[in-house]
Amino acid sequence: MTLWVFVIGSIFGIVIGVILSFRSAVSPLQRTMEGLTSKREVNQESMKYYPFNTNNFRFIGAPIDGIQFEDDMILFVRFNPDGTPCTAEQNRIKSLLDSKKVGWFEFPIE
Repeated sequence: MTLWVFVIGSIFGIVIGVILSFRSAVSPLQRTMEGLTSKREVNQESMKYYPFNTNNFRFIGAPIDGIQFEDDMILFVRFNPDGTPCTAEQNRIKSLLDSKKVGWFEFPIE
């Protein structure tokens, strides 16, 4: 009898633990992913006014949003939907680009 009480109690404890873990970890991640998905849809809607071919854009994320590859130039792109000013690091990158301090580095991998 004692063994059955222990087994049933253990199973009940594991089930409760899984439910609590799901609520505390997985549910917030699902809400975050849903928010990102809805933001992506808004961004895709606003991208219809983007003046370049979006297939040639590569997302970086930080400190700039990405790089646009065109036939005659390469552009560093920053999307600014809310009008916030550039960060100090973004200003530094822009200054390096303006002063033509951009180079090519090739790293051989064996």
